[in-house]
Formats: sequence, C-alpha cells, structure tokens
Amino acid sequence: MRSKDLPRFERGINTLGQEELDKLIKQNEDLQTKLTKRNEQYMMSLDKALSAANLSDERKIEIYGEMLPALVEGQKTGQTARQLYGTVTEQTTTLLDGPRKAAANAPSKDWEIFVDGGLMMVALMSLVMGATGLIGKGQSSGSERGLLTLILNFFGGGLVVLLIAKNTPGRDGSGKKKGGIFRYILVVGAAMLAWLLVMTLSMSYLPASLNIVLPPIGYLIVAAAAFAGKWYFKKTYNVRGGIF
Repeated sequence: MRSKDLPRFERGINTLGQEELDKLIKQNEDLQTKLTKRNEQYMMSLDKALSAANLSDERKIEIYGEMLPALVEGQKTGQTARQLYGTVTEQTTTLLDGPRKAAANAPSKDWEIFVDGGLMMVALMSLVMGATGLIGKGQSSGSERGLLTLILNFFGGGLVVLLIAKNTPGRDGSGKKKGGIFRYILVVGAAMLAWLLVMTLSMSYLPASLNIVLPPIGYLIVAAAAFAGKWYFKKTYNVRGGIF
C-alpha cells in the first residue's frame, strides 16, 4: 500500500481531531515507505478488505497507526505481517468482530459471579450434608448441619469464588490482564482462611435454636434446589468469568 493509497479523511467526521489525525496520517506514510514488498502487499489487501466492509477511513487510519510500527519493528527480526497478524482474512475478522467478541466474553458483574458461586457452594455443602446424614444414620451431632451455616456458606463461598475469579493470574474474557500469582495467593488464601474460620465458629457455637437442623433428605432437597437455582441464574444472566 503506497502513500497515495492511504484512505483519505474527510473533515467533519473525525473524533480524533484534524490535527491529530493529520499527524497520524503523516506517520503512517513515513512507515509505509519502510515496508518490505510482502508486507506492503499484505497492507494493500487488508485495506481493500476493510473498505469492502465499509469501515470508516478514520478507523482504518487508527488501525494502520497501530499495525505499521509493529510491522516495521518486526521486519528487523525477519517477521512478516502474516506471522504477526495471521492471514488477511483472519486479521479482518479480528478487527471487525473483535470489539463485539470482547463485549460478549467480558466477565459478568461482580454480584452475578458472587451469587452464582454462592449457590454452587450451598448446593455442594447441602449434598455432602444430606449424603453424610443418610450414610451415618444420624450419628452426627447435627450442629454442623444447620441452615444458618448454609446461609453463611452462601455469602462466604460466593465471596471466595468472586475473589478467585478476579485474581486468577492471566487475562479475563475481555483481554484485560489480571493480577500476578503473589496477589492471587495472598488474596485468595486470606479469604479462604476467613471463610473456614466463620464456618467453623458457626458449626461450633451457634445455638440449635438459630442453626436449625434438617433431616438428611431435607438437605438433599436444598441441594437440588440450589443446583437448579444456579442453573437458572447462570442461564438467565449469562454469567461469565466464574469458576464453575
């Protein structure tokens, strides 16, 4: 793509500001003269594809302003445009669909991940309680099987799930970088210790009048309801970014 092939920008439709845009066009023109023949052909084909997709001139100039410096730098080590960005078709798809896909894959709101995780923890704990009660035939003291303990498990478990989801090293669905491994261990470790402490205290010290005990079959019913509630909630709100 030669300098004369740059998309022409019409005044009155820019959001960058004319002076800033003119500067970017000049930068692009300078960098294009440094492209290899192969990279130049790649950019010409990409420009045709983006024009066919009715992408605005301003957006194309911005895209080239990001790509051209990387191409020129990559040429120093023998990298081609195809190696950096894939085929022209792949890069066109990425540029056109990327924002929509990023929005679709972005993590859900914190409260949605919290509720989804809390319901899962209640379902798992209720399932264990019910199964243990049936197998043990009521030999347990029952204090650990109170409804208030389940409620506390919902809040504590939901918070831990949220913290795990937000602090796991790597990037989330929107491409945003999360924290490192040290932050993950510190935050999640502290949250889990606090959660276990609260659960232990509730099982040991809450009076039976508050921590009402259900029969084993009752906990299995709660487990089924919690699993169903989680499924419905996740489907209804399209919860993304959790750990379940």
